[in-house]
Amino acid sequence: MTAESEIDDLRRRIRTADEQYYNRGHSDLTDADYDALFVLLRKLEAAHPGLVTADSPTQRVGAPLPKGGSFATLPHLAPMGSIESLMVADDVVAFGERAAKLLALPADATLQWSCEPKLDGVSANLLYEDGVLQRGLSRGDGTAGEDLTTNLKTIRNLPLRLAGPGPFPRQIEIRGEVIMSKRGFALLQEREETSADGQFRNARNTTAGTLKLQDPRVVKRRPLDFIAFAIGHVDGAAFATHAELRRQLAAWGFQVAEPFRVVDGIAGVLAFRDEQEAARDSLPYELDGIVAKVDRLDWQAQLGRTSRTPRWALAYKFVPRLATTRVLQIGAQVGRTGAVTPVAHLEPVDLAGVTVRNASLHNWALLAERDVRAGDTVEIQRAGDVIPEVVRVHLDRRPADAVPPAPPSACPACQGPLQQEGKFVYCGNLDCKDQLVGRIVHLAGRRAFDIEGLGPKQVEQLVAAKLVASIEDVFALAPKKAALLELERWGERSTQNLLEQIDRARTPALARFLHGIGIRHVGESTAKDLATHFGTLERIAAADANALMTVDGVGEEVAAAVVEFFASDKNRTTLAALAAAGVRPQEAVAVAQGPLLGRVFVFTGGLTTMSRDEAKAKVEALGAKTAGSIGKKVTDVVAGADAGSKLDKARQLGITIHDEAAFAALLGAS
Repeated sequence: MTAESEIDDLRRRIRTADEQYYNRGHSDLTDADYDALFVLLRKLEAAHPGLVTADSPTQRVGAPLPKGGSFATLPHLAPMGSIESLMVADDVVAFGERAAKLLALPADATLQWSCEPKLDGVSANLLYEDGVLQRGLSRGDGTAGEDLTTNLKTIRNLPLRLAGPGPFPRQIEIRGEVIMSKRGFALLQEREETSADGQFRNARNTTAGTLKLQDPRVVKRRPLDFIAFAIGHVDGAAFATHAELRRQLAAWGFQVAEPFRVVDGIAGVLAFRDEQEAARDSLPYELDGIVAKVDRLDWQAQLGRTSRTPRWALAYKFVPRLATTRVLQIGAQVGRTGAVTPVAHLEPVDLAGVTVRNASLHNWALLAERDVRAGDTVEIQRAGDVIPEVVRVHLDRRPADAVPPAPPSACPACQGPLQQEGKFVYCGNLDCKDQLVGRIVHLAGRRAFDIEGLGPKQVEQLVAAKLVASIEDVFALAPKKAALLELERWGERSTQNLLEQIDRARTPALARFLHGIGIRHVGESTAKDLATHFGTLERIAAADANALMTVDGVGEEVAAAVVEFFASDKNRTTLAALAAAGVRPQEAVAVAQGPLLGRVFVFTGGLTTMSRDEAKAKVEALGAKTAGSIGKKVTDVVAGADAGSKLDKARQLGITIHDEAAFAALLGAS
């Protein structure tokens, strides 16, 4: 292969990956493979400068916007570039040495770098004029992006108007990353275990797909966050350092990436990266490296940029968490909501210190698309604490007799019939044994019926001993106390405590009841909305799809799932059995007024006199609303022990702060 043809092939592969990543939310290449191709292309072009073209991926960023796309295309006021991605420490050291040399610093001078996480999300560019959000664009090709303003405005922590007294810049572009936290993604999966569109493979892909949705009401229900990290065009403001810029962004109401540190020299950059890689599983967001920038903005301007990247900023990536193993067989597993999904059973392999035996294949359509077969040698990837997934099949090592797997014709657990919904198949039998454990654990959860002592191990024991064969059997355990005491590690005290917990759980709030019984696509938030709107279980059960869709946040998919649930003979039998066992959901009373009406509370740190859920319930009963993060609508912050960054941000924004004693006094006065 000639150098010219090899360069052309590399450009084609990189452009294809760019188009997939930026416009479709996924890529056939792993990050490590993409970086390797990019490094090889750059080396070949350096060796053959006559073959460099203006449209080479090394000379530009992003990808061409999709032709005929659903969103209008608008220009950025200042180009939105990318930064140099580095994988090894020697390259980072060389980058720092070049920067110091270009700045002509004395030999004994130390260059300061501001360091923060490199978040794995979707970049966006927000334009504010006199403090008011005018539009929000995707990064697009770096010079123009898609107009995602309507969807971006649904993100709760994204300020529609800059906070503070002003004056504000006449124009300023705020750059940042739209992401989904690990907890938010887990709650989304719990609330809507799968969607008909197959959106929930991982947080980054879900974020990208969400921002391209045509229905802002659906976008609003997704737990998206905007993390600001830079500015583009600015008219009417100036900053001396990146650290100062971050402080101003926070004062304007933006969430900024944490942890952050200004370090001395490249040695500090290397140390910061190693610390974050070691701590990555404990951080709230997925990240794939760190970003380091020369802290002084005048030095950034002096260093300038190449045709593609700045000379003052770098990304130092983490080591990819990949492993190669063999697929022993393709099986099927049944989730809590009845979704029957494929799973690859693997030869055990060590991946980031964990022995992996299974990998997710998400849904049958994705399995067919990736063409994974028993006997294949595959590459698997693990992000955070998420179950590993298959990211590549080594076709050159595929056995000659390997055949594509087919979806099961019946439920693999109970042999019952399966229902098709979009890319997924479901088992509709609520008493399916593989669903049963998950359903009971979910029903007993803290945010549902709140039955302490019914974790996965305990429920598995109850099901194995045939003491529980349906969710209503949980409320008929008292007469079986003698049988419970015969189970391993079930003593008199723990058994009696559990029975008392079950008895107290017979009158749950309506929202907790709806969340606990496991209606597909109805999570905690939607359950609260339905309960508040209709008031009683009977009214919800009698509502048609049109009536359900009058509830804020309920779309066609959710409405159809609710109607289907209450139309099912089996589900009606289960509800009747729960009622016969004394389970009576309390009527929900809408709070139309109260002494705290119009106020929005955020809780941070630990409370000693009550749980955070109890505190939220108390202020909601008095007419207030609660939020999970600091935003422009928040009026009050309650700070307990070890309060974190929310407290710092509240102080910056001048929000009223209550310690635990002041909060107790507020409740007493209200």
